[in-house]
Amino acid sequence: MTLHSRDIESTANRRVKTWLSLSRRSVRDETETFLIEGRRETIRALEHLTINELIWCPDIDSTPLQTDIVTTTVSRRVFEKISRRQNPDGIAAVTSTPDLSLTSFSPSAPALVLAADGIEKPGNIGAMFRTCDAFGAAFLGSSLGTDLVNPNVVRSAQGSLFSVPAASVAREEAIEWCRANTEILVAHLDGETTLWNSDLTDSTTIVVGAEHEGAHPAWLDVGTAVIIPMTGSADSLNVSVSAGVFLSEASRQRM
Repeated sequence: MTLHSRDIESTANRRVKTWLSLSRRSVRDETETFLIEGRRETIRALEHLTINELIWCPDIDSTPLQTDIVTTTVSRRVFEKISRRQNPDGIAAVTSTPDLSLTSFSPSAPALVLAADGIEKPGNIGAMFRTCDAFGAAFLGSSLGTDLVNPNVVRSAQGSLFSVPAASVAREEAIEWCRANTEILVAHLDGETTLWNSDLTDSTTIVVGAEHEGAHPAWLDVGTAVIIPMTGSADSLNVSVSAGVFLSEASRQRM
């Protein structure tokens, strides 16, 4: 049975201010919590993470989640205040941040890892999580420009953030782990070989970098530069699209 701990009507309520503060990385880091919004995302999080509190707006959605986790009911005005969506669905949650160190990073063998190096746009990171989820890959953040529980990453990932093995560490740590555990292929416009001629069946890390700079040269020192063959006039792809092409080919080879 769902437990209704309290009703909150005012946006000036202390609890509302606490939820809003989770939009700041400093608060997320300090409290080791973050906010999830959306019924689908919250249901997926329930399967993998520790949910501290559910937030439900019966004015928007008349059906609460069936769980014993403490649920705070709020008014439409409150929920729209904390929401980052144009059409919120009335369900959110405060969740403990998972361990994103390499200590608990354990991709299934043979490992298929997407290393995102220096990526700053949360939307691209979230899109890459969905791609990793689709093709059975793990996600490794390498000196990212944001944290993985940034609200825009959470929104863009659409729940895949919670089911994909993930870590986010400094570049040096990421390189050391990948060298010890996988072969490294670096997506690069000046690739030594093409993707179609690359073997991705063994434990492999695919490195993609920020669109304006590419992967850091330190990755090229330890990996093989690989190019996606293209026939049009475009000389590059969005980083999340490049990641999808590489992971799709790896999935095809492993079938």
